[in-house]
Amino acid sequence: MSRFLLLLLSSSVFGATLKKDKRIADGQPAGEGAFPYLVSIRIDGQHECAGSILDATTILTAAHCLFGFQQMSMTVTAGSITLDTGGDTYEVSVRRTHEFYDPYTTRGFKNDIGILKLKTAIKFSDKVQPIRYLAAGDVGVSVHCILPGWGITKEDGDRSNELRFVNLLTIPTETCSETWLASEYKFSIDDRQLCTFTQDGQGACRGDSGGPLIVGTGLQIGIASMALRCGIGPNVYTKVAYYRDWIERNRK
Repeated sequence: MSRFLLLLLSSSVFGATLKKDKRIADGQPAGEGAFPYLVSIRIDGQHECAGSILDATTILTAAHCLFGFQQMSMTVTAGSITLDTGGDTYEVSVRRTHEFYDPYTTRGFKNDIGILKLKTAIKFSDKVQPIRYLAAGDVGVSVHCILPGWGITKEDGDRSNELRFVNLLTIPTETCSETWLASEYKFSIDDRQLCTFTQDGQGACRGDSGGPLIVGTGLQIGIASMALRCGIGPNVYTKVAYYRDWIERNRK
């Protein structure tokens, strides 16, 4: 399963070794302050995943971004569109994953949601702000949305140091599930998840995990979770609206 790109940016998923340091497929460069709620989640100083700022001490991300790193140093960097310079870095004090998240299930990654609590409060500015809204209900299909991140631009591509973003469209869950069930992974997609697709070559890739799927100027509808291959086929996201209660309980 070495092509299973967004799942577990730790050392393995279902026993398969994955490469790290990847970025958005066929995206565009992001300007300074374009996504002030986006953060880089780092393990021992190296970018692994993205996340979104909920409040001054809380980050929303994917559960698989936290799995396997329990004994390693984790930090969050906010306020920079480049990975090697700028921004402020904050230490993580608490890591919380959904109680029913299971990275080894053959049914696919359900409940792929996690929260980080920081030791010190984030300093807000014009380049650093919390996400404006969390979705409270389904957004429907053919909705224009945006995924920002530091993932690779193509399969086996080189690491990008600069933040990029890609424009996507939501698609029916049934259509997405048919594609995933027909793949080598045989995963079903349900109402805890949502999917996007525009055309092959565009979408999420390794390093984009945990990043926010955004509608408009700041409505988060999803958390980057899975992709069949880099920018190929429908991407799968954890549906924020489904987990609103869980988020509110665990952000405290």
